[in-house]
Amino acid sequence: MEERRKSGRAELDSWVEIDADGVRSRATVSDVSTGGLGIALHGSALAPGTALVAEFPLPGIGLPLELRACVVWAHDRHVGLRFESVDPGLRELLASYVDGRLGP
Repeated sequence: MEERRKSGRAELDSWVEIDADGVRSRATVSDVSTGGLGIALHGSALAPGTALVAEFPLPGIGLPLELRACVVWAHDRHVGLRFESVDPGLRELLASYVDGRLGP
């Protein structure tokens, strides 16, 4: 399978709270980049194109991040999310984690 991601990513073993049209569910994060998340759903499937809000913690940060995202691919319970309109400060925070400059 051809790699289409434009940014580096890092493993992240964490939870993520998903809010899609007022329906909240939990999932497990597998990886993070400045552009999005790879997750494994615990509940109902999400179709590509679904807009949502993802809330998840980053190690070393006291409060969870809350970012708007869109489902870009889905295969069974594994889903790829692309962040939408990320604030430059949050993008730098994500880049610091991905580059190994931030952590516990």
